[in-house]
Amino acid sequence: MSTKREIYYFEKAGTGNTKLVAEAVKKRVIEGGIKHIIVASLSGNTALQLAEAIKGLDVQLVCVTGPPHYPDSDKVTKENRKRLNELSVKVVDKTPSPFEGFEFSLARYGFTPATWAVIETLEAIGGYGLKTAVEAAIMATDAGEVPSFEEVIAVGGTAEPAGGADTAIVMRSVFSSTAFSKDPKKRFEVYEIIAMPRSKKWYSEIGTKEGFFVQETF
Repeated sequence: MSTKREIYYFEKAGTGNTKLVAEAVKKRVIEGGIKHIIVASLSGNTALQLAEAIKGLDVQLVCVTGPPHYPDSDKVTKENRKRLNELSVKVVDKTPSPFEGFEFSLARYGFTPATWAVIETLEAIGGYGLKTAVEAAIMATDAGEVPSFEEVIAVGGTAEPAGGADTAIVMRSVFSSTAFSKDPKKRFEVYEIIAMPRSKKWYSEIGTKEGFFVQETF
């Protein structure tokens, strides 16, 4: 059995692709099999654009902002939070990133966290947006806002002050503690690429902390 689906490829990464990403996500939801969408959105603006695009569809949208320790992690304005609530969008704003933690803080002493290999592999395949989409989906699962071990859509973008989205995938929702489990049914897995940029950006090219989430320089 095979399935034929459309994939959006953007020549450049960045916020200018948000509208087409929302369009692509809506098409995939209509095709069926998806009940949850997770979007990385510090300000809530990208989450609102997605919420408007999928309005009326039987799907739950979750907006994931920065982890608690991150500078200005919760930039969702009162107006945006109110509108997201009206659109029944859940907001995850107090969950740590799976790509940071105790070992991350040891980087200042020359220790290279294993998660950096995961981050750079994801960026090499799909760019910063893919890394962010996966990160946000795991955070939403850890927070209990999406069911675990189900097919979900994850949306992310390349860190820019303006925010936005340029990447969308279908992946298995997993906990950070099971992402590389011996049990294949609990392991992180990407099923489909819905949209992604052909030209990639890595965290070192972004150079600000406006993104979601740029690694700290020690």
